[in-house]
Amino acid sequence: MSERDSLALTLAVALLIGGVLIGREILGLWPVVAVTYGPLVAIYCGPEVVRRLLIRREVWRFGRELRRADR
Repeated sequence: MSERDSLALTLAVALLIGGVLIGREILGLWPVVAVTYGPLVAIYCGPEVVRRLLIRREVWRFGRELRRADR
């Protein structure tokens, strides 16, 4: 990592921390936490939630097909 990359990373982190602190003072703690951590939680949990929803949908379709075949 070059010196310019290190400087850019340092400035980005400083701006992020400063933005969170200023936002906390202006908006309050919970809105800033929701805006800051919401996307991170969505990225972390999103694939698992989508997988579960797709499985639930397929099970529902399979049950519907079984009910149709039973007639």
